[in-house]
Amino acid sequence: MDTNRAAGRSQLAQRGFGLVELMVGLVIGLIAVLVIFQVYTVGEGFKRNTTAAGDAQMNGLFSTFVLGMEIGNGGAGMAVAAQDLASCLDPGGAMPQRFAQSFRPIPVMVTDGGGNSKPDSFVVNYSMATTLASSATFAADADPTESYFVQSPGGFHNGDLIVAIASPNTPNSPCGSSVVTAVSSPPDVNGNVTITHTGSAFSYFSGASRLLNMGPANRAQKILYKVCDQRAGCPQPPICNLVTANGLQSHCTLDSTPLLDANGQPLANPVGNPLASNIVNMKVEYGIDSDLDAKGLVDTWVQATNGWEPGTLLDPATGTVVKINQIKAMRIGLIVQSEQFDQTLGDYNWVLFDCANANKALCPGRLTGTIAASATPPGNWRFRKYETIIPLRNEIWNKS
Repeated sequence: MDTNRAAGRSQLAQRGFGLVELMVGLVIGLIAVLVIFQVYTVGEGFKRNTTAAGDAQMNGLFSTFVLGMEIGNGGAGMAVAAQDLASCLDPGGAMPQRFAQSFRPIPVMVTDGGGNSKPDSFVVNYSMATTLASSATFAADADPTESYFVQSPGGFHNGDLIVAIASPNTPNSPCGSSVVTAVSSPPDVNGNVTITHTGSAFSYFSGASRLLNMGPANRAQKILYKVCDQRAGCPQPPICNLVTANGLQSHCTLDSTPLLDANGQPLANPVGNPLASNIVNMKVEYGIDSDLDAKGLVDTWVQATNGWEPGTLLDPATGTVVKINQIKAMRIGLIVQSEQFDQTLGDYNWVLFDCANANKALCPGRLTGTIAASATPPGNWRFRKYETIIPLRNEIWNKS
């Protein structure tokens, strides 16, 4: 009886997995782990692609919407008075302060970045006047601190920014701005009113001078838009360096910088406001009517160089109202960077303002460039491109 029990216990002790079974099970487990890891890796890649595309899309669409709306307002309240404002002198100096001090009727002024991979910048210029879109004639001579006597019974209001044009149709004519402090009421029998103001910078305005209302002084707009590298202190001209100490950060934003204070006067040290992050390049081009045909249609695209740079347009001798009126539209190309860095990516080659012509040399204003991958650590960001065309409706409607 004891012998049988011992044999049973021996058989029970020998039951279980052998070495071969354990190795097979281990191999199956390793295969399952590898499959799960591969599925996770693929899923994480899709997630990064989706997240990166979503972030870039939001920044790109928001930026193009804001810029399109601002450019569409370019020239508002000024286009009808373009012939008079075209006489205003060029204050000289460096951009953008040069443009902030100018009264010339340029709806959008582009400054070229100096290369395809260097961001452009531009200034939008428009008034918020609700009355007197055209300029009024002086009814009497006036010194800079004297009240202006003009025939405009309802065109000016307290707090309006006004521009006095000393000699319309005379290039480099003095033009001075001030703010209305009072308007006589009621007007005299000829519709003339006396406008008291803060005083102009120029010495004398004759009876042939003109006075333009730019609307409430705290709402007159001259706004600079540029790509800003926060690490470099947002210099002008703009830069956006993607190479950083660890290759994993970008500090480039699209900035909006008001150039006028609450009294409509140029700011000495304008401060920008970030609108959107990860905008690494912005290229802007003019759509012009180069042949000045009767229909005034855009027939080519040009950069702000070779006769379209700020110095040319701001100089009354070269930037005549005829030349300014050739600008009918603007187009903007943005390159937007994703938040996430990917070590599997290489150089990013981009094309902006392409066309269907097989001969790409015939695509006006076509731009190309490369954003190099990082060496340490290796890899690159994901990028998205956005392009939009904005007609300058105020210039089109108000042909001079």
